[in-house]
Amino acid sequence: MQLNINENEDKLFVKINGQLLYSEADHFKEEVLPKIGQHSTVTIDCEHLEFIDSAGTGAIVRLWKECRMVGAELELIKVIPEVQKLLHMTRLHQLAKVTGVDAA
Repeated sequence: MQLNINENEDKLFVKINGQLLYSEADHFKEEVLPKIGQHSTVTIDCEHLEFIDSAGTGAIVRLWKECRMVGAELELIKVIPEVQKLLHMTRLHQLAKVTGVDAA
């Protein structure tokens, strides 16, 4: 997994490349969580996120909780159909705004 993190005044923008797996979930949280407090919107670009496992979904849930605590909105954009299916199975689409590749 590779992360590309960009920040501006009120937005945190994170691009994920690869897979968000158990072995990478802690790294994802360590890189992203400390940065959310200063932003009103956290956008995760999932266009190149190929797969997410249970630990990866747990990392997204943790991110959502942190966003909620500081009043930030979490959105996952350009989510490929395979990952979207997993997000729907785990009901993460009910916590965060999720848009597919075709909507972007």
